[in-house]
Amino acid sequence: MNHRATLIGLALAGVLALGMGVWLGDRLFGQRPAPASLDIAGIYLTDRRPFEEFRLIHHSGQPFTRADLKGKWTFLYFGYSFCPDVCPVTLVELNRLQKLLAGQGADADTAYVFVSVDPQRDTPQRLQEYVTYFNPKFQGATGPAEELSRLTRPLHVFYQRGTAAEGSANYTVDHTSTVTLIDPEGLPRAIFTPPQNPERMAQDFLKIRAASS
Repeated sequence: MNHRATLIGLALAGVLALGMGVWLGDRLFGQRPAPASLDIAGIYLTDRRPFEEFRLIHHSGQPFTRADLKGKWTFLYFGYSFCPDVCPVTLVELNRLQKLLAGQGADADTAYVFVSVDPQRDTPQRLQEYVTYFNPKFQGATGPAEELSRLTRPLHVFYQRGTAAEGSANYTVDHTSTVTLIDPEGLPRAIFTPPQNPERMAQDFLKIRAASS
């Protein structure tokens, strides 16, 4: 693929991700408005419900379950390692976010988890290589569709595998490009729709964290 085609593909993917973000924002923000005292750019979730029990595979090869979302603040993103555009862009932004929070002493109890919606190709080893390339603190996880749905469904995350020639592993996966903030109780606290701005996300996170203390 030449440079021009790559740029066009990136632009189209960005429009798709933004459109999904706007839809999600309209749907969730109207139902779960942020408190008047909490002015954030993200969607603040006041109606927080526990996730169902789920069992994914961490990039270390160990199980990754609902219990792993507790005891820390977690930035959760769904994508896949073969993604040509929005996934690497988002991981670059999350890397910037991690550096910003670390610089403010607010990163010690945070986690950054990339959940792959392409378990057919994203093995634990591949996920480990992929996510740690962007930041050694990043974690990867994946699992079968029925386990992934226990996380994607309550967060209104959409994904769908594209078509490919029979027997070919060269396919894309359309997916929502939102980042969800999970609180130390393991409950969804906020959703950041694209385009994500690390500086504003850091500000929002510190506000939410302060309001929770």
